Amino acid sequence: MRSILAGPAAFIVAMSALAGRVGAQSNDAHPFHVLAFTTGATNMAVDALNTQLAAARFSGLSNQGISYGATGHYAFGRALLGADVAHTTYGNEWLDNGRSDDLNSTQVAGTASYAIFSDRNWTVFPTLGVGVGKFDVTLRDRNGTTGTTATTPTFAEIAQNPGQSTTVSGTHMLFNVGGGADYLITRSALGTAGVVFGVRAGYSLAPHNTTWTAGGRTVIAAPDASSGGPFLRVVIGIGGR
Repeated sequence: MRSILAGPAAFIVAMSALAGRVGAQSNDAHPFHVLAFTTGATNMAVDALNTQLAAARFSGLSNQGISYGATGHYAFGRALLGADVAHTTYGNEWLDNGRSDDLNSTQVAGTASYAIFSDRNWTVFPTLGVGVGKFDVTLRDRNGTTGTTATTPTFAEIAQNPGQSTTVSGTHMLFNVGGGADYLITRSALGTAGVVFGVRAGYSLAPHNTTWTAGGRTVIAAPDASSGGPFLRVVIGIGGR
């Protein structure tokens, strides 16, 4: 999966090269609307999380996840305005001491794109997105009891004593930088709607501090973590003009 996630940077570079090569065709653009499902791969930095989890005798979390969600945009000339929603699961990790942990994240963002190339079937575009990211770290102890009762617990206190199960959530602002390419297949040469196949690639950034909570309580002294990272997704849906 690491080799797959090397794709976003190469994909964006390829789009820039394409924009220069097709500039002469820019007056013939016909971008189309899209509503589609997405699935693919996402990376998340988990080193800081794993340091505290290891100290509490939990297995380290995977930094590679599988994403699924939806994307869509409406074409206003070359401008493409829409939204992306993606949920990512990073798996469940167990140790023989009866402790397990798992990680998942959700990202919701409004998007603004510009069609640098578009013809009857293809649309290629860079994208900027702004939204919210949220991720959940669930800690389970088969031998646990009630868990920490502190009003404002630290992340380490929860990890040391999660009870039977405790979910710690992080929420933060999210900025996406990337691009996409869509191919529209219609039933006839004169058709204006059909099936869309495409790809999305880029990087999610979280420059602001993450707010941590657990069961309605504020969690302090938590690791420096966010759901940001590179992503690569394929797109299957419908489109039309």
